[in-house]
Amino acid sequence: EYYVGKLKPGKDFADLVDWSEKLVKWTSDKSIYDNWSPNLFSPYFNSDLQNHDSVFLGIWPNATEQYIGLDYWVKNGGSLLAKIPTDPIRTIDTWQWPISSPEGDMEVGAVRFSDCNMKEGITGRQVFDAYKDFAIAARSKGDNLGRKMIFPGSGATVGDYVYVFSLYARTVAELGAASDNYWVNINGSDEDKALGELIDSCSNSRIYITHQLK
Repeated sequence: EYYVGKLKPGKDFADLVDWSEKLVKWTSDKSIYDNWSPNLFSPYFNSDLQNHDSVFLGIWPNATEQYIGLDYWVKNGGSLLAKIPTDPIRTIDTWQWPISSPEGDMEVGAVRFSDCNMKEGITGRQVFDAYKDFAIAARSKGDNLGRKMIFPGSGATVGDYVYVFSLYARTVAELGAASDNYWVNINGSDEDKALGELIDSCSNSRIYITHQLK
């Protein structure tokens, strides 16, 4: 679940962090949220900084648990929702395939999203498998990034893409180091070439600073 928001007048990102921490506390004694992972994003390198100030991401292991949590929230979360310091811009329901995860504890990190298309006749599973092979090979060269293929559902804007590729690091610095590592040690490898043969294009890259809430 991606909740894209614009800060209300007089509010700042710290207010949203405070509200989000209250939300996490509100869910802490409810077992239906045990497998829920909440995160906050603030846009940084972005082509439309005037459009939104934040993204609240809620990750669930499956749709069943997601919608049980949503059912409880819409029935019981009204008083807390009334205090949120943002106005909604867009809410997006997605499903995603995790490819790799960073080793080590998440800190204030960074994520890059890109809108991607596969070449004609190529399936999502073929691309996923190629990403997995690439990630394994990259790890042997010092890479420590997380990767996901995200397929937007309800609430997504119509665009010329099939999936969104997420590339994320557990710290901001590690995203930059990984970029240099790719060009020095990974670019042009067999796994890199095999992946490139399946992808038609990736565009509209944007980077967010990430804050894991629990």
